[in-house]
Amino acid sequence: MTLKRLRAYTTLIAITLWSVWIIDLSRPGPIDRLGKVKGTDFLQFYGIGSLVRDHRWGELYDIGALNDVTHSVAPTSRETVFIPVQSPQLALLFLPLAYFPYTVALLMWLLASAFLYAGSCVVLWRMSEALRASRYLVISASVASPAFFMLVINGQTSALSLACLVSALLAMRHGRPFLAGLAIGMMVLKPHWVAAAGAVFVVARERRIVAGIVVGALGELAIAWLVVGSGVMQAYGQVLLALPRLTKLLEPKPGDSLKSYWEVLVPWQPVSTVLYVATGLATTLVAAHIWGRHSSLAVRFAAVVLAIVLISPHVFPYDLILLLPIYFLLGNWMAASTASTDRRPLALLLCACYLAPLLSGLPPIVRLQFSVGAMAVLLVLLWRDARQNVPGTGSVSTMPSL
Repeated sequence: MTLKRLRAYTTLIAITLWSVWIIDLSRPGPIDRLGKVKGTDFLQFYGIGSLVRDHRWGELYDIGALNDVTHSVAPTSRETVFIPVQSPQLALLFLPLAYFPYTVALLMWLLASAFLYAGSCVVLWRMSEALRASRYLVISASVASPAFFMLVINGQTSALSLACLVSALLAMRHGRPFLAGLAIGMMVLKPHWVAAAGAVFVVARERRIVAGIVVGALGELAIAWLVVGSGVMQAYGQVLLALPRLTKLLEPKPGDSLKSYWEVLVPWQPVSTVLYVATGLATTLVAAHIWGRHSSLAVRFAAVVLAIVLISPHVFPYDLILLLPIYFLLGNWMAASTASTDRRPLALLLCACYLAPLLSGLPPIVRLQFSVGAMAVLLVLLWRDARQNVPGTGSVSTMPSL
């Protein structure tokens, strides 16, 4: 696996994926050439924005009202039924787009997502001095990213969470732990990300980061509460409490998390739940150990990102875009390392994580080995390296450079 071959492979992947996407969406109207709604999940975001536009706050968590709106936009999509579980903040975010026709709104959202993704790549690139000699490979791999492709074809919102993570990394790099936590707290648009990150930093005893997470999350929710009112927020709270009962509806196919991994491997739910809790706790402890011990911020932050994705209960292929920082951070770390340790296993695991979003058509247990299995083994390798590493200070305020 040479750099020349990697450049060729990523170029071919980029050309193939985006050519298929352009051809599929070249048909006018909201329905693509395969008969599906363009942007798929964006339809529900457009729907909740439309409800807010029409001042129908009380119907924001009414499944009938939401699907009446989505079916009016795409009448031939009646086989797609959305369950209203999105946060009120997302409804406010998509309100401006609801004033435009669906296809225009979708294009605007995809451009915004591409901007956030490209901006994240640029920020990470500027941190990665050891990768400067591989400019073409970095650009081609970023453009060919299967996770970004899945995000685009689904019209999803994971680029927002990615931008928050990269902002947190920037704050940590400049010794601003509270601001880092504040950026992570803004991910409360999807509460499970904040809960997972908070768990790692609580165990790591990073009080300032945890304080920032709490302030960021509560602040965002408080602003939403002031705008939408108590009734909507209470309805949203009831939806969050009901999520465990809606898992099968929200996740008809196994996701890319430890929870789905054990549900596929051990179909008996009580046992799979116990295994998920046990391995989730172990993942949190391992990530916290790496955070407190390793001297490299690249390794420490990569471990936290891996733990966030692994222990979150709902992770889809497009959510694997959150792994973008680990490709830059660990790639730069390996390229700059002078240690004699063989880094090939680490590189192969990164490749497996990178390709995992494309494997949705494979049997779940095979696909989960590429995503969950690769992430878990990758975290273990970082833990082994941390055990041999000179202990750091355990404080982000005096972190070494990447």
